[in-house]
Amino acid sequence: MVEDLHRQRVLNFLDAFYAGDIDAAVACCDDEFDTITYAPIELFPHLGHKHGRSWVAEAIRTQQDRYSSRKYEIKLLSVDGAKVATIQRLRLRKRSDDRVVRLEVAEFFTLRGGRILEHRGFFDSFDLVQQLLGQDLTGFAESDPSQSQKCGLRFDKLILLEA
Repeated sequence: MVEDLHRQRVLNFLDAFYAGDIDAAVACCDDEFDTITYAPIELFPHLGHKHGRSWVAEAIRTQQDRYSSRKYEIKLLSVDGAKVATIQRLRLRKRSDDRVVRLEVAEFFTLRGGRILEHRGFFDSFDLVQQLLGQDLTGFAESDPSQSQKCGLRFDKLILLEA
């Protein structure tokens, strides 16, 4: 059944991606691979809209540079014809300070000819920024308006450290 092939292809891609196996992850993708990860590209310049299989290698290398350990757990996987949807729980250990970052990611894949043609990813980027900084930013600027500039500087620091 085609749906079983699509399910297995996405699982193989995720296994290879988080294991850092660039060749195996790229092999799961169509030559016209297109990805959009919905996140502020000012903070995550390696995300956003990218075209081509080379992004897969770039994304793996970027994460390997930043995180000493990258683990994922599938919470949900649904297949409907050529469409596959996943919700994953990620656990990333930062190289810079050994802190563990946890987030949930929703990813949607469209396959063509048994390969991943399109990828769309969503995650709570605000929560991730708070975890990366190790600071609760909720209400940060509202409690003391003079702090809004400091918040901006912290984001600039994040870009320098995490980009």
